[in-house]
Amino acid sequence: MNIKQRLYNDFLRPSKESEYELILKAARDNGYEVHTMLSFEDVIKKGIEDEKKYLILRRDIDTADFKILRKMLALEKEYGARATYYFRWNTVSVKLMKEIAEGGGEASYHFEEIATYCYRHRIRSKDRMLEHKEEIKDLFIAQYAKFKAKTGQPCLTVASHGDYVNSKFKIQNKELIDDRVRKVCGIQREAYDAAHMDMLTCRIADQVEMERFTEKAIAAIERGEPVLELLTHP
Repeated sequence: MNIKQRLYNDFLRPSKESEYELILKAARDNGYEVHTMLSFEDVIKKGIEDEKKYLILRRDIDTADFKILRKMLALEKEYGARATYYFRWNTVSVKLMKEIAEGGGEASYHFEEIATYCYRHRIRSKDRMLEHKEEIKDLFIAQYAKFKAKTGQPCLTVASHGDYVNSKFKIQNKELIDDRVRKVCGIQREAYDAAHMDMLTCRIADQVEMERFTEKAIAAIERGEPVLELLTHP
């Protein structure tokens, strides 16, 4: 995605809460059981039930559009739905995160420590970055603890955020979440874990589908995708 497209998506693209309502209505009318990333962990543990259809709602808060987010949260409450909202450090709203949790949703950490570390230490090559990978993991552990303390949320699932550095070095932040990090932090799931992704029969992301996201989401619901995940941004 080029810079112009990224700026348009983050700051100029019109909000689509009315289209989001159409998706939630379709899910309700078609008998979907709606989950957060965390609540779907219980489904994974118990096993998928053949007679059920599951919808996982995930929202990455890359920009601090709290007015729109509250509209989306209100729609979720209206339609008996819930979602996971992943916040970056520069989009944190402790008040909104509390409102999400109180409404049955999940508010957690959208992390980007590889980019943070590389910008801080002026690292310009993947090889040099890899030399510091354990230090970057330690940075994540420290930042994760601060995030939990600041927000008061359990943050049992987390999601990797993509940055220019990740594209340039061809490495995703999710690679930081190894067994050591999971154990120290108590993380149950990273959003891109294979154990989660392999359970999905369909996944649709708005930053990929752009103009056809709502159309494709409703089509997937109406054809009865057994395990559907929708990723949206404010």
